Amino acid sequence: MNRILIVDDEQNVLNALRRELLGEYLVETFDKPDAALEHCIHAQFDLVIADYQMPGMNGIQFLKQFGKLQPDAARLVLSGEADFGAVVGAINETHIYRFIGKPWDSAELVATLAQALAHRSILLENRRLAELCRRERHWQRAEDPDKLYQVLVVDDEPNVLSAVARNLTVRERFDDLHAALLYADDPELSSAHRDFRFNVHTDTSPLQALERARQVSYDVVIADYLMPEMDGLRFLDAVRQIQPDATRILFSGHADKNVLVKAINDSEIYGYIAKPWREYELKNTISQAVAYRNLLRENRHLAELMAH
Repeated sequence: MNRILIVDDEQNVLNALRRELLGEYLVETFDKPDAALEHCIHAQFDLVIADYQMPGMNGIQFLKQFGKLQPDAARLVLSGEADFGAVVGAINETHIYRFIGKPWDSAELVATLAQALAHRSILLENRRLAELCRRERHWQRAEDPDKLYQVLVVDDEPNVLSAVARNLTVRERFDDLHAALLYADDPELSSAHRDFRFNVHTDTSPLQALERARQVSYDVVIADYLMPEMDGLRFLDAVRQIQPDATRILFSGHADKNVLVKAINDSEIYGYIAKPWREYELKNTISQAVAYRNLLRENRHLAELMAH
């Protein structure tokens, strides 16, 4: 039976969630995030649900510390008061699986937990088989430092497209800072994988970009939110249907909290980049997206080799 941790400073919320989930899961609840973290040093969980607005430590701060202790647990935020910045942090800093609003819908909550745990189970099994393959078959990654990763950027402003393409393809004075930031986020990345090269395709039309996505395999797809033909969320969701392996990033200066929550829950985005952007942050987010995609694909490939 899966073990679930729930952290919320409101005891009535903890009691309600416990009543709904007991029987299906082993549930432990805490009303103080620091006490929950202390407990997590010794107790392992498959999934954690954290409220955002808590005294002393908000949900994003809690999940960042929890992730260091238990990086394999699925992470969800439960909140009725999170602001725009909190949701950005949930996306970019903790990569939560879903954002659940208060008051929650019971059926939706149960379905979301089942989906999160099923997704986690697949990733862990792929990783287990991949590690077995590496040991038994002495498999080593054939790194290609000159590999060009394919990036699709969709925005109705041509000047934005030109600037993003230039930022990703021309080496600038911020590149050393970009590499340092990426290394700080994931010290296990090799030097070659901290210096990705990108081939950038741009399009001002989401409809034309979808046609392109049916013909070209992309590693990362970036979309503006406000576009005349189709908003960025609908576009990214359509891309997810065509290329589920492509990591998706929302790019906007107009998105609000509700847009970002939909981006997490419906479009399953990996990251959010605000306009105007900083070049090193753009490169850092996209490089992390590529590294994450590479790892998942490699684990899945090696798992398939072991299965056969």
